[in-house]
Amino acid sequence: MTEQEAQLAALARLIAESPHNLVSRADRARIGTHHIRESVGVLEQLSATPGQRWMDLGTGGGLPGLVLAIRRPDVHWTLLDATHKKVVAVAEFADRLGLDNVATACGRAEVLAHDAAYRGAFDGVVARALAPLPVLIELARGFLRDNGDLAAVKGPSWEEELAAAQPALALLRLEQLGATRVDSAARPTWVVSMRAVGPPPPFFPRGDGVPRREPL
Repeated sequence: MTEQEAQLAALARLIAESPHNLVSRADRARIGTHHIRESVGVLEQLSATPGQRWMDLGTGGGLPGLVLAIRRPDVHWTLLDATHKKVVAVAEFADRLGLDNVATACGRAEVLAHDAAYRGAFDGVVARALAPLPVLIELARGFLRDNGDLAAVKGPSWEEELAAAQPALALLRLEQLGATRVDSAARPTWVVSMRAVGPPPPFFPRGDGVPRREPL
């Protein structure tokens, strides 16, 4: 077993044994075969290059962010979630796994995307099971620098979501790159890829909760 394989196995145990219910009870026995396997497949579709700074938006229990950090130690990963106990758990996991390329952040995307430390500061954002595409695009755009990539991990309804997101793509200056199926995933999974054209548009994302209540 390689060091990375050992780290992935350890991560599966840490998530399964966490008292914070980071995945459903039914999923605890299949973190490795489902969640981690899917996360590894997602990584193969990302454009990350050495030295870049990427964000896992809505990381939850650290998926896919911690898997990406294990497999790509040459990239810096910021794992963001709005739930404090999840961020604390993820930070502990990163420490126990010896990952020095991981930072964590706790807060709402609508707020942190306007913070100078985060706004337009990332080469890429990946998000898994966070929100429908019209909402996700607005939440993620403020973090992306010019030519930064957004990788949205989606299920079979990705085409309908992408069609609904066309007004948001135009308004937020995102170029649609394509969608690729993750063949190694245990469930039907696609990575929908977009690229930022220019810096984040002013005033976006809108205030706390508005993107979900009033999608663009």
